[in-house]
Amino acid sequence: MHSPPSFNKLWKNFTGKSKKNPVNIVTERFLQAFKDHGVKPSQIPRLMPQIKLDHLQSEATLLAALTPELLDQTAKLFGISIKWLEGASEKIYEYQSCYKQPEIFFKLFCAIQGGKWIDDIGIPFRVLVSSKKLDGSSETYQPLVPVLVEKIAHLGDEPIYRYIVFNDGFDWSHTPARIQLKAMARIAYLHGGTVPPLLMVKPEILERILERKMIPHNYLQGGLVSDPSLEDFAMSADCPISKELAELPDVLKYIEEHNLNELFSKKSQQYREPITETQALPEVSPAITKPAQAGKRAQNSKDIWMPVRNTVQSWWAEEGDLLHIAQAIRRIKNMPHLKAAALSDSAIRKHIADLAPLNVRGKSGRKPN
Repeated sequence: MHSPPSFNKLWKNFTGKSKKNPVNIVTERFLQAFKDHGVKPSQIPRLMPQIKLDHLQSEATLLAALTPELLDQTAKLFGISIKWLEGASEKIYEYQSCYKQPEIFFKLFCAIQGGKWIDDIGIPFRVLVSSKKLDGSSETYQPLVPVLVEKIAHLGDEPIYRYIVFNDGFDWSHTPARIQLKAMARIAYLHGGTVPPLLMVKPEILERILERKMIPHNYLQGGLVSDPSLEDFAMSADCPISKELAELPDVLKYIEEHNLNELFSKKSQQYREPITETQALPEVSPAITKPAQAGKRAQNSKDIWMPVRNTVQSWWAEEGDLLHIAQAIRRIKNMPHLKAAALSDSAIRKHIADLAPLNVRGKSGRKPN
């Protein structure tokens, strides 16, 4: 097997043509989807086992490996549009909105928190801004783009995230939008335990992200402590760094009218419900073998479980007995690009339990008090 060419050379080969056709665009965008999420070409097989290093030798070899099913899995993995990936649209993401519908935001927020990795930094709510200072009393256009950040894998020491970008066009100078953002930040901080940072980007970058023409990976990493952060605009007077206190009654009223305290509690419980596990299934004697499956059924079974087993093997290799089987199941069910994510907990458990460290098998998925 030959080593794949450097990414710069590979990227140049795929994008240097003066005239593009839809087939060329598919290979280009497939690589771009991984590159723009911080994944190097040589790491793609770790996330997509169907892709081998030999497939990355040239445009032709990669194109031969890009089946519709693989493209669907890639779109689900990163939460991007399959139409964009196939070259049929210029919009990387499907339109996502939560304006006047905060329940949509918190359903997604709680789902991400419920499936949080042990080593995740725990800041799923981040806000991109282009204004150096937010001022609710100003009529100047002050755009903000809320983004939810979800860890989906780690490659070595590097976490890999996908992003949910809200395309509502929030403007801090617009009172209803401002009150909603403050309410969301207050609930996320007080109940979700997260500080939503305000991350500065250039206006043209923010516009491209808002138009769904850019993956925001490069602008959501690095220093995640901002001064101020969004929840500072929704805190009470006893907080020394609270801002725009005059609007706090309106924020509290919004929270009450939309039942956000109860909503968060309900959604948080829903997505953090412990998985009940029975004792680990006994190991099958080597002398007893199941009859081999034949044909299409065997191939389907392989397609479903090989990616899952490869994934959990890497988790346990890195995290050891810190990762319980129940937590591994929860992660798998939060990875929609895996076919097994739609199956039952018991089915997943049956296919991964034998890979767990010996002192993990049979343990409950509940976290210690």
